[in-house]
Amino acid sequence: MEKFVNMVLDFPHMVNQKLPKNGFNEMMDNSEKSISGWVGTFFKVGALVVLIAMLISVFTGGMEAFNGAEGGLGKASAIVCMLILLYAAFPIAQVIRSAGDSLAASKSGMVDFFFKDVIVANIKAFGHITALVALFGAICATIGWILSSGGMSMDVGIVDGFADAYGLPIDAMAAFMSMLGLEFVGGVIEYFFSMDVTGSEATGYNLDGALAVGWEYVQVVVILVQLYVALAFYSFFYGILSSLFNWIKSPYLPFKSS
Repeated sequence: MEKFVNMVLDFPHMVNQKLPKNGFNEMMDNSEKSISGWVGTFFKVGALVVLIAMLISVFTGGMEAFNGAEGGLGKASAIVCMLILLYAAFPIAQVIRSAGDSLAASKSGMVDFFFKDVIVANIKAFGHITALVALFGAICATIGWILSSGGMSMDVGIVDGFADAYGLPIDAMAAFMSMLGLEFVGGVIEYFFSMDVTGSEATGYNLDGALAVGWEYVQVVVILVQLYVALAFYSFFYGILSSLFNWIKSPYLPFKSS
């Protein structure tokens, strides 16, 4: 009787093993290990989409700038800047691809992967992309200043995305400073992350024009500093939360017994 019962209970398992091309159970069992790979693939696809969108946007904007430019220098500036920004689209897309590669190679558990690796990768990607956009924009501003024309600039809505990406650690740090009665420090932090040292468009071969071009390059450095400060803030709070959750799982009093 016992053998008959065990045979009946094992019948689904026996049939499942006999089914041809049945790798679905193994696929489900390994699905957790595959999440990092799928996220990495998503970033790689996103890099291709961003590249195509930027190439179309830059080419369209370049043609509009060329048609709207006055004089030979203006048209030359539009063409040169369009070529520079078309070149810039590839390293910008590669930033997203590199983020996907690092996530695909991650060996972290699910909690660390989603709440640390993915968020840090996004902050880094947005920061590096914003810095590259600012850098190539500064190069175009230099070309426009040399040729005494406005040229063109890149507008892909990245700066707003970067602000959203690092908004969490910045808001958390400002709130933390407020809890400690250091509201002025929180105000300084918020001011620093809203800093934009660029001024008016560089025109004319004079000191004001040269300074305007120079501030464009300074802004690149400011963006990178903002990025690494945001990463430091996030690592600080993630470390606190991780320690807190570990303590909740195994609470203890931080005192040494004599």
